[in-house]
Amino acid sequence: MTEITGGELLLRCLHAEGIKYIHAITDGTYMIFLEALERLGDEMGIRLIVPRHEAAAVHAADAYTRVTGDPAVVMACAGPGAANLLSGLVCALAEGSPVVAITTARRSDIGDAYRHLGSTQSPDHAALFRPAVKWSGKVEHWQRIPDMVRHAFRVAMAGQPGPTHILIPEDVLAARGDDATVQIWPPEKYRPGPERPADPGRVRQAAELLVGAGLVNVHAGSGAQRSGAGPAVQTLAEHLGAAITNTIGARGVVPEDHPQFTAPVCLASFMAHQQAEVVLAVGTRIGELSMWGKPPLWGDPADQKLIQIDTEANNIGLNRPVDVPLVGDAKTVLAQLLAEVQKLSPQKEPHPMLAQLQAVQAQWRQELAEPMADTSCAPMLTGQILQACNDFFPDDAIFVMDGGNTTMWSMHYHLPKKQRSVLYTANMGYLGTGLPYAIGAKIAAPDRPVYCVSGDSAFGFNMQELETAARNQLPVIVLVAVDGAYGMEKSAQKRVFGREAPWFMHDLSPVRYDRVAEALGCHGEFVEKAVDLPAALKRAVASGKPAVIHCAVDAEANVNPPGLWIWNAARSGKVDMG
Repeated sequence: MTEITGGELLLRCLHAEGIKYIHAITDGTYMIFLEALERLGDEMGIRLIVPRHEAAAVHAADAYTRVTGDPAVVMACAGPGAANLLSGLVCALAEGSPVVAITTARRSDIGDAYRHLGSTQSPDHAALFRPAVKWSGKVEHWQRIPDMVRHAFRVAMAGQPGPTHILIPEDVLAARGDDATVQIWPPEKYRPGPERPADPGRVRQAAELLVGAGLVNVHAGSGAQRSGAGPAVQTLAEHLGAAITNTIGARGVVPEDHPQFTAPVCLASFMAHQQAEVVLAVGTRIGELSMWGKPPLWGDPADQKLIQIDTEANNIGLNRPVDVPLVGDAKTVLAQLLAEVQKLSPQKEPHPMLAQLQAVQAQWRQELAEPMADTSCAPMLTGQILQACNDFFPDDAIFVMDGGNTTMWSMHYHLPKKQRSVLYTANMGYLGTGLPYAIGAKIAAPDRPVYCVSGDSAFGFNMQELETAARNQLPVIVLVAVDGAYGMEKSAQKRVFGREAPWFMHDLSPVRYDRVAEALGCHGEFVEKAVDLPAALKRAVASGKPAVIHCAVDAEANVNPPGLWIWNAARSGKVDMG
């Protein structure tokens, strides 16, 4: 007989799940778990990452899942720590990230059931977490810890992935029992792997539609990104001679310099959506940022066929009627489709329409490049930051974008070439995710360069995590586009007021973000001209530290970033091509 605590039992369960990192601020309500982690962590290969704020911990874990495809774990204490997780979990839920949150409750005799008597730090955890996660459950007995951990991971990874929550009272963690009375199973013994094929008959039907069509548009979403289906998307599209497009959340799923690809914020992509005879939607609901899949930016559903692949049956046919639904994992289903397509047809030449799409995109890129030519202007244009990063960082670098108008510039000027290389909260638009995402990405891929381009307003939400990066020796690079304002709100004021007016409460006090970085143990650079960025980037890398490059940008130009019409159209539901 070996008697162990609930804390050690929880640790052993997480070890069985393959967890290597736990993001948590140390707290007395789960100190018994931390005792086990201190004693056994090195042996199990599990490391504690302590952030400065719990929401940032969730964002870092979210990024880790997106880079690796594996689940991640965060922990927080009873009451305030648990509440701090919520904003990060809401974001992870929107982005489909399997983050397992474990929070503690006060001991059972004074916990949330008795908060009306005046117990402290005892909110209704179940009510708080229910809307922020796929599933939430409470462990009420020591022996049930393995069952509840398994279910949390099972639900997090099933169908469309997402966060889950386990609540454990501190007395359950502190309880002791015989380890022979519980069973801990590895994932392969209780939950299916990612390979979820679609119905073979429907796959054949879809293949016949694709082979018989003229122009096909293969349109990839974040589900394709999560599945690691980029090469499969590219191979099938090449065999069909199809146009390749993707959502903003799936940038990099196919190299954006591929001759059959058009960028999501370029009119050429909407031309592909509009003129294709058949659209193959891979892991996307075709939601708001895709204009709901409605004409005039998409074809008429009466004439244009839609094949939709999704792991979650509830996502099929949400916004457009579907001709062939394929429920399954994107990577697996695309392999099925390719095999059937190859039986029906040899590889096709690229469709003639692709030449026109590429011509439109080439003109668009030229128009984008022209204002960027003067790299000696001060302050610089935000697009010049992205151009400098394209030239400086290798193809396998992980890029994080954060902010309002700064992300509009990033969507136009950044050129991703690898899947799982772009991190952005496309479905939630959370400001401040950039630095925590970069931290999580660097933990997930320590040998890959990680950099973030953020607006100054967004950076202000979580810049305290620079200390976390420094303490954990995570040399991420953050380029802060500083216009001294909530820039996208200026754009909104200009649109909504419909007149010239003084800016209303959008401006910030001057801050030198490079000096903030230095004060937090990081490297800092101040740059006003794009021509000076390459040297600043070299010094930042050479420092071996997390680094912040304060990039002074043209505030007036930032009010009207490229592609603002797309954002306005998505938000208003009205398409104004002017």
